[in-house]
Amino acid sequence: MRRARETEAAASLPTRHGDLEIHVFRLGDETEVVALVHGEIAGDEPVLVRLHSECLTGEALGSLRCDCGEQLESGLEQVGRADRGVLLYLRHEGRGIGLFDKIRAYALQDGGLDTVDANVALGLPIDGRDYTAAAAVLRRLGVRRARVMTNNPTKLQALADHGIEVVERVPIEAMPNRVNGSYLRTKARRMGHLLDSEPSMSSAPARNGHHARPAVTVHYAQTIDGRIAARTGDARWVSGESSMQLAHELRASHDAVMVGIGTVLADDPHLTVRLVEGRSPIRVIVDSTLRLPIAANVLADRTARTIIVTTPSATQERARAIRSAGGEILRAHADDSGAVEMKDLLRRLRGIGIGSLLIEGGRGIITSALRDHVVDRLTVCIAPKVIGEGVAAVGDLHIDYLRQALTFSSARFVTCGEDLIFYGEPKWEDLPQTA
Repeated sequence: MRRARETEAAASLPTRHGDLEIHVFRLGDETEVVALVHGEIAGDEPVLVRLHSECLTGEALGSLRCDCGEQLESGLEQVGRADRGVLLYLRHEGRGIGLFDKIRAYALQDGGLDTVDANVALGLPIDGRDYTAAAAVLRRLGVRRARVMTNNPTKLQALADHGIEVVERVPIEAMPNRVNGSYLRTKARRMGHLLDSEPSMSSAPARNGHHARPAVTVHYAQTIDGRIAARTGDARWVSGESSMQLAHELRASHDAVMVGIGTVLADDPHLTVRLVEGRSPIRVIVDSTLRLPIAANVLADRTARTIIVTTPSATQERARAIRSAGGEILRAHADDSGAVEMKDLLRRLRGIGIGSLLIEGGRGIITSALRDHVVDRLTVCIAPKVIGEGVAAVGDLHIDYLRQALTFSSARFVTCGEDLIFYGEPKWEDLPQTA
């Protein structure tokens, strides 16, 4: 006697996001829907739900053209943390047009069309997904009420139309990268996706509101053991090519880039934008005693202005020599150690029209900015290298207990070539204030 065809298979699925259950449903038209479940989801209590569309290129191949891979990771992470959660993995490649046609659409996008116009040019639907099967699976799992992780209002309406009560929309946004910004803007502008306009890693922070100082990004590259330079001071080529391009994108998006004199003496950088399109920022060198060599690249290269911030104790003779070489001198207050006082420096930069500042190092400047709570965004490139003894990225922040450690909102880890990029906005309100 022939057995009746089974329509559901289920098993435990331990993952790095938690211990989940995997269910695979076969529906009448041979459609297969995967459900990854955490907790008891049947009943009247709202369940965290993610309807996720398959994307081979973004999830398996690491494509930067979309945000699908990051959204899958985020969805699984949130489901794994929830008391009741389910992620449905739906065979909706290319918003329902399939892999072959998605690649055809990519080719048109390479020629300048956006994701909407490319589908239209091929005679394909802009979004051909159907959520009937997804709603049917949720009902079979006993889900009646849902907190839906999505930026797409169409999903909310589709579930409601199929009898699932939507009690909340939970945003699920990925960090834009250097490639997919236009794609994300198109989804918001032309497809109605509810994006919060989160900036990309390479953008400047929004103005900080009080206008007393520039909006500040700290960016540096370090090894996985937290070193920004070897014990000899050598800091060249810590990160890979993709991370170097990100550094230049950051420079192009800020009004000014700042380093300490130690960085100039060790590396003799140009601090200009060369690897991407964009304007080179004003260069700011913090040099309390005016040790800057007259032959330094920041003076010899006239691509951008160079401002040397020093203290009242620096000699007039040395200041005149630097001015003659093309530099501008800006004197700021000195702190108790004789170094340039960070908060006064920032006030003066804001006073000459600098609205956004990128701090690239070195250790002393990074530490001062963090210790004085003047950093709006931290972007750290973590390179897969270990050097042991060397220069630590950050010095003493006067934090004595782990419970006082600096934490971050909007914290993300994003791959960038062979490196890993950390991005976050410091939560200064959780730290004890310094005098």
